[in-house]
Amino acid sequence: MIKIRKGRVVLLGLSHANLDRLRADGLDGFIRIAGEELGIDITILITAGETEQAMMEHFASSVGPDTKVTIDPRFKS
Repeated sequence: MIKIRKGRVVLLGLSHANLDRLRADGLDGFIRIAGEELGIDITILITAGETEQAMMEHFASSVGPDTKVTIDPRFKS
């Protein structure tokens, strides 16, 4: 993986091995990026699921009133 920050742009480049690991681990696996490495005050988690719907269902119990969720407009009714 590569991590690049230039101004307000952050680029995260995943290798094929990273992608293979995400697929193999399913929604219980993730890649953690410590924001301090990039000079930002958040931690980034990258995961992968078969579909957006599967990911939404898996993480539904983690969503609360203080959680900001962005849903692709294609899924809004």
